[in-house]
Amino acid sequence: MRLRHSFWALLGQQETEAPSAVVERVRLAMRCAVQEHLGEDAGALQRQLECTQDIEGLWYLRPEIMNAIAAQCGEAQARNCLMGLTALFRDHHPVAASSRFGRL
Repeated sequence: MRLRHSFWALLGQQETEAPSAVVERVRLAMRCAVQEHLGEDAGALQRQLECTQDIEGLWYLRPEIMNAIAAQCGEAQARNCLMGLTALFRDHHPVAASSRFGRL
């Protein structure tokens, strides 16, 4: 049993397992957002997205995406982008429903 499984079981929260089709759909949306807002300047961020294996890893890349977009396009545009990305995690990551970006 992996440590993460026992940790979530201890807290009584659901795990962050999602079907591979969901992970790929979220990854593609994140890659498209990065490409649209940052273009070729985001090679490192694109590689991180490609290497991330699960929905939880993608969830924790959201702040990096927001920071990069905010630096180049402004915070308002970054927040709008992050709201759309956060919506993709609903029903697949336990924290997504309570995220402040999901409620904006």
